[in-house]
Amino acid sequence: MKTVFRKYTFLMALLIILALLATQIKWIVYSIRFQDKVFEKSVELALSETMTTLTADKPLCNKVKACLECDSVRLKTQLTTSGVWQKIHDAIEDELKSYDIDLEYEMYILENNSEELKRLEAEYYNGLYYSRCMGGILGQTGYQLVVEFPSRTRFFFATAGYMFLGSVILILLLIVALLYLLRIYNREIRIARHTKELLNNVSHEFKTPLSSIALASNMIRKKRYGDDDTKLTSYAELITKENRKLQNLVESLLRLEAVERNEFDYNKEKASIEDVVKEAASTCEMLINEQFGQITYDFESGDNQVFIDRMHFVNVFVNLLSNAIKYSKRAPDIAVKTRVENENLVILVIDNGIGIPVKFQKYIFDKYYRVPTGDVHNAKGFGIGLAYVKQIVEAHNGTIAVESTSDEGTVFKIELPLEKS
Repeated sequence: MKTVFRKYTFLMALLIILALLATQIKWIVYSIRFQDKVFEKSVELALSETMTTLTADKPLCNKVKACLECDSVRLKTQLTTSGVWQKIHDAIEDELKSYDIDLEYEMYILENNSEELKRLEAEYYNGLYYSRCMGGILGQTGYQLVVEFPSRTRFFFATAGYMFLGSVILILLLIVALLYLLRIYNREIRIARHTKELLNNVSHEFKTPLSSIALASNMIRKKRYGDDDTKLTSYAELITKENRKLQNLVESLLRLEAVERNEFDYNKEKASIEDVVKEAASTCEMLINEQFGQITYDFESGDNQVFIDRMHFVNVFVNLLSNAIKYSKRAPDIAVKTRVENENLVILVIDNGIGIPVKFQKYIFDKYYRVPTGDVHNAKGFGIGLAYVKQIVEAHNGTIAVESTSDEGTVFKIELPLEKS
């Protein structure tokens, strides 16, 4: 039900974003069209006012007429030489600036049926050039004053581009925020599920030893052992054993709180990682013997040492070794190897257990996470072991990675900086 709800919530949010994007695009297109109309109207008005100004300048009109009568082919050269071309250009520029149009443009004086005018009409069918009849200046029709804006497109990007870019950035930020919130939501859901599983595990783990202690205590209190001191001893040993389990559970919960708060005290010292591994292995010796397994060593790190908290790293390897033993369908075959790479000490813990499916590997270092173990039912715990391992390794400037194949085994790779002599 929750999965379906999350799915529809995500789809609804996606549709809202798409609708917002479509609205923004439509609004931007409308804005560009509006700017286009404003531009065209402004140019038309500027050219009309330019023609009015030029027509009122009789000396200029006479010079233009004289140039056309002498040689229409070399008209621009003659107008430039006489200074008329620059006057017309300046008049157009002044009028355009009065309408806040500051674009580069080309100016022509062309005959109505000239090839150049036909070229402009063919290339700029969408209105990138503007013309006005020069009848007022010349006293006759047949010539046009033409203004061409080659960079007109950049004008629209200059006016609407920032608006478009801002809208796109806002939409992208909204999408990123949505994805981030979705990720956090899924993470919180996962943590809530794992926390619920943790509480169930805690209640179950405490219930069993407490029930055993209560039963043994009741048998002793009621003297159900008769005169058989062996039974009395077995009841006492059961109470001691179950009490030890409770102590271990309490220590695990205290460690859980420390992992949650990231509050560990580290007493770092130079240490041989081989000695630390063997100390951890001795702790797991009884457990591996019960499974008829073995631990082999291949130490190639020589006399190199690391600067670590010995107690915490013993716990690190106890976690890795005990996991390798617990999560196995057959006799555990565990190998611990060390070597030196790029001024780092590399430790490999290799097992032949049930492995970790690829889809679960990215979660195994999360607090409370426990990989589904299928038909392996003897695996108990609170899901904090590997989170603790990663936290300790990273607190010593190290890294930890996992490679695993289902039904074949797992390799944990730890890298620690070597202690420089």
